[in-house]
Amino acid sequence: MDRRSFLQTTAFAAGLATLPGLAFSARAADAKILRMGYGSDVLTLDPIKTVYGSDIMIQGLMFARLLQANADRSEVGPGLAEKWDISDDGLVYTFYLRDAKFADGSPITAEDVAFSYTRMRFQKDSAYAAPFQPLKEAKAKDAKTVVMTLDRKFTPFLTLTEIWNTGIVPKAAVEKMGDDAFAKAPVTSGPFKFVDWKPGDRVVLAKNEHYYRQGLPHLDGIEFRYVPDDNTRISMLQAGELDVNIGVPIARLAELKAAGFRADPETSSVTYELLINHSKAPFDNLKFRQAVSHGIDRKAICDTVTLGTGTPANSIFSPALNYFDKSLPVIQRDVAKAKALLAESGVSDASFELMVAAGTSDDEKTAVLIQAQLAEVGITANVAKVDPTSVWTRLIDGDYQSQINWWYNETRDPDNALRWCAWGAGDNKSYYTRYNNDEVNKLIEEGAGEVEGDKRGAIYAKIQQITVDEVAQVALYYPAWLNAYSPKVKDLILNIGLQFSEIDQTDLV
Repeated sequence: MDRRSFLQTTAFAAGLATLPGLAFSARAADAKILRMGYGSDVLTLDPIKTVYGSDIMIQGLMFARLLQANADRSEVGPGLAEKWDISDDGLVYTFYLRDAKFADGSPITAEDVAFSYTRMRFQKDSAYAAPFQPLKEAKAKDAKTVVMTLDRKFTPFLTLTEIWNTGIVPKAAVEKMGDDAFAKAPVTSGPFKFVDWKPGDRVVLAKNEHYYRQGLPHLDGIEFRYVPDDNTRISMLQAGELDVNIGVPIARLAELKAAGFRADPETSSVTYELLINHSKAPFDNLKFRQAVSHGIDRKAICDTVTLGTGTPANSIFSPALNYFDKSLPVIQRDVAKAKALLAESGVSDASFELMVAAGTSDDEKTAVLIQAQLAEVGITANVAKVDPTSVWTRLIDGDYQSQINWWYNETRDPDNALRWCAWGAGDNKSYYTRYNNDEVNKLIEEGAGEVEGDKRGAIYAKIQQITVDEVAQVALYYPAWLNAYSPKVKDLILNIGLQFSEIDQTDLV
């Protein structure tokens, strides 16, 4: 630990002494409190109001869904719904609820489920309604039966009933509290209940005594801490101030493993990319985008940043997704071709801002490599380190030219991913790139409505080719999740969908 890191760590620890979160821990000194550190702050606790990674992770701890995926996300099984039926025409899904309660002890009813889905699908400020466009209505048939009707066949629907924003919320509490208050102190349905939230510091959760899975969770609580600097999180893990470090720079992984922490790469569905804003010059120019794409050495970046734990990207799809097209070649760096494309673009000022979240050492390393590689093409990438929360705000507002970023898919079905990153008709504007191609939009709809596997595969192969040709994003590499766990942590897995699969069975021993 260098002096700077030491001062940062001790200052942070001292700052905790007067916080409610610490008081929670102190009151329960013999309790099993899992302390997780992450580099992004939590922005909201309402599952329909966000697509932000830290929010998604913590909402998975708080809200139960109709169905529950297995650890590798290949299948879904019963959750709050014990069983379900699908009509012969594939348009009506009927879910039968088990006896379950919210954290305040009130029963979870079909009205609550219908309310949660209607709110998620139709409320104007719902952040991720895009995958649920075919949902026409959700209605309670009786206290324990929910009927959902689609306006067209939609193959991915069942798997989507498990993702974070379908977390079931209490109708009465949301209507009484209002959206803003609920987003700050929600009544939960999952294994943990809300205790406290200090923005810029931590969210504190405690065991939900009314959780529907008898005898679970094993943990008494979780503290989800915002620690933006990678090195500070590592120091806190080593000092026993954290039990889990989410997002470890690859260069430190072996060191932590040698010291006795569980620190093995975990399979992810992440695509790391240079995110580009198609509505801003110079990225509104196809030839310029292609010049950038051909000027970047993906293998060199992948080898340097992931140290062999990742693979260079050939598609916007992750290999973890069904219908990933492994026949697509990885674009090889070709400086001469990149220079020719730049000349064809007619762009006179071949420069742009390359935004990177401050404190993310691997992202900063990637940005510097891109900067050096593009300089040989004659393109200037001005690296700007920006506060992580401000990065997110600028993406949403379209106030950026490019950024080192990543995204993942909650399920193995590619529809979920495509509506996030390439569907220009969606609310999130193709992950805020503003990429919008009518043919791609149409193909995405066709793929979602197709049942037969080979036909779906052909559709998704075509989408992957188009988005590479048009440089919808500059896909760089496919990384693993890189986390480190104290030896005390038992049965905790961050699955490909950025959820802790076994969180209600996780224990501290």
